[in-house]
Formats: sequence, C-alpha cells, structure tokens
Amino acid sequence: MKHFLNAEMLAVNAKAIPVDTAIVQEFAEPERFPGRLISLQPSRNRWKSDIEWISADDEEAFRVFESAFYRLAIPEHVMPYIDIEREVRLYLGSLVVRSRCQDTYFHTDWKKLDNEAFTVITPVTDNAREFGLLYRKANTEIGEYAYRSGEAILFGDNFSHSTKPGRSERPVMLLCFQFGSDKMEYWPGIYEQLHTQGTQLRLPDGTFTRTGKTPHHVVNGQARKRAFAR
Repeated sequence: MKHFLNAEMLAVNAKAIPVDTAIVQEFAEPERFPGRLISLQPSRNRWKSDIEWISADDEEAFRVFESAFYRLAIPEHVMPYIDIEREVRLYLGSLVVRSRCQDTYFHTDWKKLDNEAFTVITPVTDNAREFGLLYRKANTEIGEYAYRSGEAILFGDNFSHSTKPGRSERPVMLLCFQFGSDKMEYWPGIYEQLHTQGTQLRLPDGTFTRTGKTPHHVVNGQARKRAFAR
C-alpha cells in the first residue's frame, strides 16, 4: 500500500522512528561544518515564528547531511511506499531553528505525490519539547507529538501539522531530511513543494540544482568569514 494510517497517532502517513542520538548530535554545532552552510528566513508573518532553515550551499556541506541520512538508516523506513529505481534519494538536509512561535500555522510538506516524498524531523537540542508538533488527526481533531531524543517523526502526503506556540530562552534546533524517489518523473511535483527551503537541492538522478533563493547569511566557520570579508 502507498498510504498508511498510524493507529496510535490516528495520523495519515506519519509514524515515529528510532534514530541514533550520537549521529544526530553531530549537528549540534553547525558553525563548524565543512563547506558552505547558509540560512534562509521565510516570512515571519506567514510562519508566525522566527523560524530559519539552515542548509548546505555546496556539495561538501551536503555530504554531511547525506552521510547522516544513510547512517541513520532512514531509507529503510520508507521502502514499502516509494517507487525507486536504485535508492531512496536525499533532496535536502537542513536544520530548523526557532526560539518563539506566536500562533499555529498548519501546512503540509507534501500533497498529490502519492508518498513519493517524505520528511523526517528529530530534535538536536534538549529543549525541543518546548516546541512540540501539532497535527490534524484522521478524525479532524488536533493531536500533539512531543519531540524526543532518540526518536524522529516521519511523514508523507497530506500530514497537516504546525509548530506548537511557545517561547524558549535558547533556540530550538531540529534536524530535518526531505527525500524520496530517485525517478525523475516525480521531480516536477516534488520541486514545486520544496524549492523555497534551500539554495541547493539534489535531484532524483543524483545531480544538483540551484533554486535561485538568496541566503540571509552564511552560517559556518571560514565560509562565513570569507563572506563578510568581501
């Protein structure tokens, strides 16, 4: 079956999966990443928070996310649902960072893709419970998922969710992977729903493409110093 119902969460196309905390903690200091890591900051009015997406702006930084993606064995959890030729493909790895959320903003990452793309989110910082995840259950009621160390939430088509409103003295950081089929026939629909979240994406065929998005700032080490020195 392409779609599934999580009986415990009463959620469509969503489930909790185990993750290795040691691998996740490799992302605790993004400023030390190799390559170039950048920040995008979407509309705060729309997202009702100070959210930012930190992601790879070159292939060297992308490989850090990709290595963790495979070492965490995330592809194994979606193999029954995704149509692949050779392997599940990582399109974008990112860190989702925020310190406040004023109100809910329910949205879906994926729709009309028949579960050919998925998202996985897991906490990096230990204060992530202050920003839980709200979601619409199959019976239209609102459910709540609390981020836990050693666990990630995985979801595909039609999973409507929002950050739970709150505030934290320290920024909350989540590790996020967006991935799916390695068949190019699905890419137009995937790209349409993903291109605003990074400056660089990996295509199903393994090549890279630029989205044209302008970074808000450079995040890491020497790359950041060079950017400000221009």
